[in-house]
Formats: sequence, C-alpha cells, structure tokens
Amino acid sequence: MLKLKRSDENYADLSINLHKRLRGGYVMRYHITPEVGNGQNVGEHTWRACVILHTLWPDASRDALLHMMYHDVAEAELGDLPAPVKWKYEGLAKEYTKAEKDYEVALGVHSSLNKQDAERCKMADMLELILHCARQLMLGNNYALHVYKNGLRYMYGTFQTSKDFPPVQRVLDDIQNAIDGQDTLQRAL
Repeated sequence: MLKLKRSDENYADLSINLHKRLRGGYVMRYHITPEVGNGQNVGEHTWRACVILHTLWPDASRDALLHMMYHDVAEAELGDLPAPVKWKYEGLAKEYTKAEKDYEVALGVHSSLNKQDAERCKMADMLELILHCARQLMLGNNYALHVYKNGLRYMYGTFQTSKDFPPVQRVLDDIQNAIDGQDTLQRAL
C-alpha cells in the first residue's frame, strides 16, 4: 500500500484530483429548462443512471460502470451543453466532446468502451432522463413533457433495434402505463 506524506507531491495531487472528480456532481441539470429539472444535479443523475445500468444489465462490465460514474464529470469545468444544442450545432458538439475527453484524460477517468457497453451506458443515461421527466409529469409538471418526448424519440430512434433494448422497452412500457394511470409503478417513480 502506498503511504503518502504531507510533504509528498502526490499527497496534494490526490486531494486536487478527488476534488475535481467530486465537483462534477454539483452541476445542475436542465439549466435551460429549470422548471423541468426540479433541482436535479449531476450527482443524483449519475447515481440513478448507474443503478439503471446495473439493474437492467447485471452483467455490465466494470468499465461500463466506471464510465457511467464519470460520464458527466467534465461538466464541472465545461458546463452542461444541452442535448438540443448538441443536435442543432454539430460542430460545437464535436468540439465539446473533444474537450470532455481531454478533461477526462487529465483526471484519469476516461474510458474507451466497446460497442455494447457504449450502447448500454447511453440507454441508461437517457432512461434516467425519461424516468425523471415521467416523475415530473406524474407530479403535475407539464413542462417536462417536451423533454420526455425528446428522450423517447432519441431512445427509440437510436436503440430500438439493439439486442440490449428489451429491458429498456419493458421499463418504457411500465412508465407509459403509470402515466396513463394503469399501473402502480408511479409509487416507485
């Protein structure tokens, strides 16, 4: 086991790295639509996305779980670039993605995922958004409807043919039934 002394250069670096990794969790989500976010921060989102990933795919790799844990850490330095902005300004999105990778590499948390892990992580990320918005809708927050629908469009348009989509489809069906008042899932949201 490595023992660090206060005079050791790595001692200070350890605390700085820890702080930089943790501060990403404080970034507020949905800042361009705060009425949807209801105060959700990246830390809450990340925890929920990790739980989704592990629950839907219990065989998820360690790399996938670590990726999920740090997938938004760069927002501490770069801010949260909203998905509609990424979709509309592809050049900006490309540069932002490069900056995210540079930040993650500098922190030692960047991971290269295989195709299956990358798909599962993105589905878990989007499913967390959909679940968050579904909960807001069931609480009477109709401002969440457009984000909810955008999330569904993205999810189906991107992943519906994936071999890992069936558990996502089951959750989406349950969410819709809960919104329609046909299920008791609403108590879990």
